[in-house]
Amino acid sequence: PYRASLDGNEQYDDVEGVIALWHAMVGDARLRRLVEAVAFIEQPIRRAGALSRDIASLAALRPVIIDESDDRLDAFARARALGYTGVSSKTCKGLYRSMLNAARCARWNREAGAPRFFMSAEDLTIQAGLALQQDLALVSLLGIAHVERNGHHYVDGMAALPEAEQQAFLDAHPDLYERSHGAVRVRIGQG
Repeated sequence: PYRASLDGNEQYDDVEGVIALWHAMVGDARLRRLVEAVAFIEQPIRRAGALSRDIASLAALRPVIIDESDDRLDAFARARALGYTGVSSKTCKGLYRSMLNAARCARWNREAGAPRFFMSAEDLTIQAGLALQQDLALVSLLGIAHVERNGHHYVDGMAALPEAEQQAFLDAHPDLYERSHGAVRVRIGQG
């Protein structure tokens, strides 16, 4: 079993294009299991228009979150009025914004009487070391159990750091790091 998100990365001008993609996916039997696994759709519409259009017709198919459009403290509140039910947490957006949006989700869910609003989490190329550990502390504080970790795809682990620093992180956190391919890097297992 697996769950997936469908990240549009601002590739669409409007809701209709995203809905057409979704219906094409639903209509392709080879994608049945993937379609069933999609938990939410992430920022499919370009930020220039994402918070000026109602997305209720798309949100009826799958929950939709903002990511790149989350550029101000009130962005998630504005997005909610258009049908978005989620927002991503990234440390680059700021610790306080993530905490504020988590509080919004909790309050709006109490008001709705159901867990409708949610946060996802992404690391946006956070590298192994102190930044990763700070991000882990944030998502733990927010109660987010799954994080899109892609920083390890873009850098060669801790290869750019002095060997002694790499070893110190490995010694302190052997459950989080491993040595492979000549450097200490994030330990990846079951995902």
